[in-house]
Amino acid sequence: MEHDSATRAGSRVEVVRQHLLQAIFNGKYPPGSPLRETGLARELGVSQATVREALQRLTHSGLVTRTSNIGSTVTRLSPADIQERVELRSLLEVRAALAAAQRIGEEEMAEMERRLAVFSKFMNRDSYFESAQADLSFHRYIWKCSGNQTLYGLLDQLTMPLVAFASIVLSYCHEHLADVVHAHQPMLEALRSKDPTKIEDAFRTGAESFYRDYLGNGLRARNAMAFGLLSVESPAARA
Repeated sequence: MEHDSATRAGSRVEVVRQHLLQAIFNGKYPPGSPLRETGLARELGVSQATVREALQRLTHSGLVTRTSNIGSTVTRLSPADIQERVELRSLLEVRAALAAAQRIGEEEMAEMERRLAVFSKFMNRDSYFESAQADLSFHRYIWKCSGNQTLYGLLDQLTMPLVAFASIVLSYCHEHLADVVHAHQPMLEALRSKDPTKIEDAFRTGAESFYRDYLGNGLRARNAMAFGLLSVESPAARA
């Protein structure tokens, strides 16, 4: 009975986590929004403890920030935050991709092709949340194939807020996802080649294109700032 009770409690936490995840990616709770446990518990019809655990999981993923005496808020990045995350992601993802290339075979390549096709399908439909999740799913599979769980965890924590930020900016600006430049196919081809130079180039270019598309593109950056999605605060200022 105790095991069944714990399982049900865990399932409720995961349902709440998924609800909040989708709400954040869809812009219902944009960056900087407070996530109050009592209000969410009442809205979702669950206990405050369930909401607290769901928020803790989102904090671990980097999507929620918890501050003493303030509570939980949706993570809001500054341009400096984004640049730092992109630089670290570039270094770590190249490392993961190089390790994955030594471990993958035709079965793994077919799975990557399948995930990329799902991503393209949602992009063509302008499904912001679903395409963001499919994007993460594609990259997570590569990280998993590296065989390095610590590397997987670090990349997940670095990347999820970036993907959420991109999804929210695109949805607020009503952009067509099919028009968004991405470098996923070259990544796949580089992994298939198993050529270290090609892999490094493809994954570094993919990370750099994110920074260029969202901060190098002046209109998107200005829109993000205007909507309050982008903070002007630097990491040094917070310290």
